[in-house]
Amino acid sequence: MARTRREEPKATRPNEFAHMTKEAALARQRRKCAGCGTHIFALGEGGRTQHQYGEGAQAHHMRAVQWGGSSEAGNCVILCQSCHYSAHEGGNYRYSAVVGTPADYPHYNG
Repeated sequence: MARTRREEPKATRPNEFAHMTKEAALARQRRKCAGCGTHIFALGEGGRTQHQYGEGAQAHHMRAVQWGGSSEAGNCVILCQSCHYSAHEGGNYRYSAVVGTPADYPHYNG
C-alpha cells in the first residue's frame, strides 16, 4: 500500500522530542545554538563537519519531563554538544534538578 502523505518519524522514546518539534525549535532559534549562538547547520551529527567547533546539535528539555516538563516545542531548545553538557551541570543527566526558562538561553528566539 502506497503512502499518500509523508508521515513524521515517531520519537523513539516516550519523552523524546519528535523530529518536527526539534526543527520548529531550531527555526525559532534562527538556526543558532540557544546557548552560545553558534550557527547550527543540521540536527544531530549531520552538521558536525560544518559546525564551527565540530560539534553535533542536540535537543534539550528546559524543564525535564521528570519535573513536569513536556515534549512540546516551547520546552525544547537546540544546543551544541558543549552547551548541552553544560546545561546538565557537566554531565549530570540523570539527577540534575535544574529547571530552565527561555530567559536562560540568550538565543531562544534567535
